[in-house]
Amino acid sequence: MKLLLARMVVLAIAFVSVDLVMDTVSVSGGFLGGLGVAALYGVVSAVIGTVLRLLALPLILITAGLFEFVINAGLLLMTEWLTDWLEIDGFLSALGAAVVLSLSSMLIGVVIAVVIPGSRRS
Repeated sequence: MKLLLARMVVLAIAFVSVDLVMDTVSVSGGFLGGLGVAALYGVVSAVIGTVLRLLALPLILITAGLFEFVINAGLLLMTEWLTDWLEIDGFLSALGAAVVLSLSSMLIGVVIAVVIPGSRRS
C-alpha cells in the first residue's frame, strides 16, 4: 500500500512538472489536482493500457519500445476526456507530455530512492 501511495505521489509531481514545462498541457487544482489526475491515469493505464500494450506488442518490439509513448499519449487523451482537471491541446501535445511525464517520473523516482533508503524494492 505504501508503494502504491508513493508511486501516486511521484506521478502527481510528474503531472505538475509537465504542467510547468509545457504550455499546451494544463493541470488545474495544483498538487491535489495532479494527485486526482494521477489516480485516474493510473486506473486508465492499468485497465485499458494493459490491453493496448498486449495488442500492440509487435509494434512495441519493432520500434524498440518507442510505440509506448504513442500508447501513453492516447491514455493521456482518454484521461483528459474523463476529467476536468487535465487539459491537452492535441495529440502532439499529448505525445510530448507522455515523453516529459515518463522522464520526470523516472527522475523523481530515482531521487526518492536515493533520499529515502530502502524505498526501492529489488
